Amino acid sequence: MATNHHLLLLVHLILVLSIIAIQTFPAYACIEDERDALLTFKAGISDGIQHSLSSWDEGQDCCRWRGVVCDNTTTRNILELNLRNPYQDSDNWTDYALSGEINPSLLALNHLTRLDLSYNNFSGISIPKFIASFNNLTYLNLSYSDFGGKIPHQLGNLSKLRSLDLSWSYFIGTVPPQLGNLSSLRYLSLNSAFNDTSMPNADNLEWISQLGSLKYLRLREINLSNAVNWLHIVNKLQSIRVLLMSSSSLPSIPNHLSYVNFTGLTTLDLSNNWQFNTTLPSWLWNLTNLSYLNLKNCPFREKIPNALGNLTSLIYLNLVDNNLEGSLPSWLWNLTNLSYLNLAYSQFHGKIPDALGNLTSLIYLNLRDNNLEGPLPRSIGQLCNLRSIDLSYLGIGGDIRELVGMLGCKWNDMEEIILSSNNLQGNLSNWLQQMTNLTYLDLSNNSLDGSVPLGIGNLHNLNFLDLSYNSLNGVISEAHFANLTKLDDFLLSSNSLIISVGHNWIPPFQLTVLALGSCRVGPQFPTWLRWQRQINEVDLRNTSITGILPHWLWSLPLWLLNLSYNNITGRLPIYLKSTKIDVLDLKFNNLEGPLPPLPGGLMLLDLSNNSISGPLPKLLPTSILYLLLSNNLISGSIPSSICELASPEALDLSGNNLSGKLPQCWQQGSGLGIIDFSNNNITGEIPPSIGSLTSLLSLDLSNNNFYGELPSELQYCKNLVLLDLGNNNFLGNIPIWIGEKLLNLRYLQLRSNMFDGNIPPQLAQLTALQVLDLSSNKLLGSIPPSFGNFTGMMISSSVQNENVIEFLVGGFDDDMFTYKDKLFLVMQGKESIYSEILYLVRTMDLSRNNLSGVIPDEIGALRQLINLNLSRNHLIGRIPEKIFDISSLEYLDLSSNELFGAIPQSISKLTFLDHLNLSYNNLSGRIPSGSQLDTLNDPSIYIGNAYLCGPPTSKNCSGDTVAPNSTSKYANGSETSMWWLYLGMGVGFVAGFWGAYAVLLFHGTWRYAYFQMIDNFFDNVYVTMTVSMNRMKNKYG
Repeated sequence: MATNHHLLLLVHLILVLSIIAIQTFPAYACIEDERDALLTFKAGISDGIQHSLSSWDEGQDCCRWRGVVCDNTTTRNILELNLRNPYQDSDNWTDYALSGEINPSLLALNHLTRLDLSYNNFSGISIPKFIASFNNLTYLNLSYSDFGGKIPHQLGNLSKLRSLDLSWSYFIGTVPPQLGNLSSLRYLSLNSAFNDTSMPNADNLEWISQLGSLKYLRLREINLSNAVNWLHIVNKLQSIRVLLMSSSSLPSIPNHLSYVNFTGLTTLDLSNNWQFNTTLPSWLWNLTNLSYLNLKNCPFREKIPNALGNLTSLIYLNLVDNNLEGSLPSWLWNLTNLSYLNLAYSQFHGKIPDALGNLTSLIYLNLRDNNLEGPLPRSIGQLCNLRSIDLSYLGIGGDIRELVGMLGCKWNDMEEIILSSNNLQGNLSNWLQQMTNLTYLDLSNNSLDGSVPLGIGNLHNLNFLDLSYNSLNGVISEAHFANLTKLDDFLLSSNSLIISVGHNWIPPFQLTVLALGSCRVGPQFPTWLRWQRQINEVDLRNTSITGILPHWLWSLPLWLLNLSYNNITGRLPIYLKSTKIDVLDLKFNNLEGPLPPLPGGLMLLDLSNNSISGPLPKLLPTSILYLLLSNNLISGSIPSSICELASPEALDLSGNNLSGKLPQCWQQGSGLGIIDFSNNNITGEIPPSIGSLTSLLSLDLSNNNFYGELPSELQYCKNLVLLDLGNNNFLGNIPIWIGEKLLNLRYLQLRSNMFDGNIPPQLAQLTALQVLDLSSNKLLGSIPPSFGNFTGMMISSSVQNENVIEFLVGGFDDDMFTYKDKLFLVMQGKESIYSEILYLVRTMDLSRNNLSGVIPDEIGALRQLINLNLSRNHLIGRIPEKIFDISSLEYLDLSSNELFGAIPQSISKLTFLDHLNLSYNNLSGRIPSGSQLDTLNDPSIYIGNAYLCGPPTSKNCSGDTVAPNSTSKYANGSETSMWWLYLGMGVGFVAGFWGAYAVLLFHGTWRYAYFQMIDNFFDNVYVTMTVSMNRMKNKYG
């Protein structure tokens, strides 16, 4: 027994020692060469702030290291290296990423089957070519790791590879066709793999046809514009199940296939291939296994064929932003498996049918911005699974409480409701507080009224809230925000709301976006913003804020700040440059002092209508797109650094005290669209280099001290819509090339300069012209009859494209930053600024020149002309009847010319005429009356016309003035002599009269020519006498 007992103790001791030995000295530790290879690899790698490779220690079994998987057999070879960043879903995942160089020591891992380096940061280095030597590799994932260079063609040697993911990289060149050698490949992803997609990223796709085992092909966001035969190649892939080719610049899509081979396809995404622009292809109907179909923004056109209803397996259907015609197709309501349906922006029209209720599996429904009409069908209440709905821009009316009550069996379980830009009325009480699952609510641009209920604070899941552009009123207090801990975007702009919270209130949320424009927030700046450490966009325009801005404001992580239309005082901080602001709008405040150095990434700066003084900074951020500093007190010259801006679009420095000359450094290729340097003291000539700004749409240099002739290089600015050079000292002839080259001009203003010579008739080639002002120059000659060809003055704004030059800067509000071009115009003797309604203005002003000749009849064709001013010239002849065909005329000034004859009665047709001046001419006869003309009862309208009579003048037309008899030179002759004289004259008169009369009586052509000659003769006599009399009056009067 004792022996047996000792034997048992010995066995037990051996077992214990064996277990300890196994734990201390593993029988199957990793191979030393492979461990050393990993340690060498680690030495060249930085493993992020969490030191993700900290377990890689010499004293440990490398098979237990993070990401290392070994063979469980006695060989203990390393089979897998899984170094994907575990923090890939974090906002700051790059802080945890591996970086550095990939050492070729990894070649020692010659049994490696899986390599995953995804979601790391290798800073554009090339994929090591030695990776192609891992002959046993079946899985390779290098996605989201910032690899660059060319894709190594040697990867085609990995004959056992089943999965390859190179997506989201920075490769150059094209896809190597050697990838077609990967005959075992099941999964291939090259999504967004190339740095430059402006050029083709593949010569062709023939190599794909060799991948007979391929099931998943992802080619999103790469340039495949050379892949003309892409569909025929894909059709060879009988095993393909998932095909993703969105945003890949596919050149076309064939409508027909002789045989459809890839009928096993379950997922197809061809979205954002805008080159298609054709009808839906017929081969789609054969893909009956499709569960996912995305054809967003292709854009397909015409009516959807009924055959698409064959795809009864569809779960996801996206037809957004196409040009589909007709009503919603009836077959759509048979796709009862649909859980996602998005038909936004697709131009459907008609009513939403009751059959919508058939789609009981729907979770997401989007019918946004179609031409649908009528009320929503009550069958929408059958969509019990609905969680997200977007019915914005459909013109839906009625009470919002009734509509929301219709949304699904469990409407209070809705998570997303978007009903913006409709005609909804009613208020938010008694229903909104019950929707506790809401994460996204957009009711903007409706007619909602009443107050915001306190119960909104119960929406503890709410992330996005937009109630802007309604008629809401009342007070928003701290209680409204009680449980809104997840609120991220908060938009209430353009309501009559008062935001009233305590000075020391600390909100329960951390906002990213805040928009309270036109609500009452002030007078103090909201101190609670101090605690918003994640806020990026703030819109507090027109919120009654006064005083100096707090210093802590500039420490917030803002990229967009709009505090315009307030009463903010003080100066901009000198440390403004250290902020990360991209968009800064402080227009219409009372800021003063100099402009400090600006942030390096600034894109928009609008400080117009303040009291900013001092010179412009010598160095401007090259990132600036919009520099808007009008109506301040800025002095000095314009720095040459303004020419170094990378992609400027609008420069408005008007209404300041700038002096000196324009820089000579304007560069070709700039996208600059607007230059407004008007109302300054700038001098010198226009630099020829300004002609290199071929994208220029508007050039306003008016009210300065420019001189010299216009540089011929300006003719290369062929996109100009507005050219205003008025109130300067330019001289010489008006260049012919303005009419021949600047064919897009709509607004041309050259008034108050020293231009001379004739008006070039070539200006009539500017058919789009709406405003022509050549007044107050030294122009000679006649008005070109071709001026009747200005189509822009014939067509009303409802017909012509109603655009003014306008730029929109992004942000959470599409119309938040709008720059509209402006023009100072003189009408009725007053100078006014036109901007919002500039597109409506049609005016021609040729006054205060030395023009002569008659007013051409052709001007009567300009039927939409509002203002016509031809005063203070030397125009002669009668007022043409056709001028009164200009039915829109509101202002007509023909004063101080040499016009004669009667005022045509047809002037009474001008029913919109508000101002008329015909003074100081040689008009005669009765002043017409009737209609609108009777309201113009100011006698000064007609002063200086001695032979005009009737109201509103005091001269009576009842008796015509008769000229006195002249004395005969035969008065002292004998009576007999006079008798024979009279007798001879009588006989001669009778013979001559009847001879001529007989000829004229029976010969119509001669009769017409004779009386026309008589009329012309007396007209010429009268004009000669009138001009001579006026000259004598001017000389001796």
